[in-house]
Amino acid sequence: MIIKLNDKEYVRTEEPIDLSISIHTGDNAVLAWYCDPIRLEPVITDRFIGEVKQGGSVNFRNLFMNPHGNGTHTECVGHISFEDYSINQCLKEFHFMAILVTVDPEEYFNPTDNKKDRIVTCDRLKKAIDELGDFGTDVKAIVVRTLPNSDKKLSFNYSNTNPTYFAKEAIEMINEMGFEHLIVDQPSIDREEDAGVLIGHHTFWNYPDDPQFHKTITELVYIPENIHDGRYFLNMQITSLENDASPSKITMYKIHH
Repeated sequence: MIIKLNDKEYVRTEEPIDLSISIHTGDNAVLAWYCDPIRLEPVITDRFIGEVKQGGSVNFRNLFMNPHGNGTHTECVGHISFEDYSINQCLKEFHFMAILVTVDPEEYFNPTDNKKDRIVTCDRLKKAIDELGDFGTDVKAIVVRTLPNSDKKLSFNYSNTNPTYFAKEAIEMINEMGFEHLIVDQPSIDREEDAGVLIGHHTFWNYPDDPQFHKTITELVYIPENIHDGRYFLNMQITSLENDASPSKITMYKIHH
């Protein structure tokens, strides 16, 4: 199917670029925040077996997982707010024009805990965006691919590894440029250990001063090497879950002229 975006652009729905990481049981599952792999367990009672392999008529399994630590997820301001806000209530639009940029984070030795930080700085993010040239005023989402970028991101355990994060100034620039949806290939836009400050999240959502309920952050995606920086059509799918975050499926589509 062809979807026309305007008089000069269109996308083919049979050409999706899936950025979401598969959520599965067992080894080689991406993990973060010290979460265990997901569990899928058949419901078994004295009258029912929820697994065909064990003699049941259907597969009927309970799922145990954490959206933030078990794969690609999209979150709303409810992730950091005292009040209860759900992604299902905050996200009302699911199709966006987007840009993809690749950033080589800046390295910095942090004397507070003797760790080497890798930071997406304002300067390096701006340079990557500027290299795209004029990408239009209709773009509401930005996808940031960080270097190095190997397929290890599909199965890496980020816990206690001090992953790449975003400088506050970089998030401020994202806000100033009008981006409403930030999609990243790291487990968080904030430092893994920051004493609970979460300055990037607070800055992006402008919480608590003027909460931006319609804005979202998606973390733990993977952008293959063969996908070039540029302008794309993006679809964001979540479950109808009343929680601050939901597992999500993020797909981009190449724009044809």
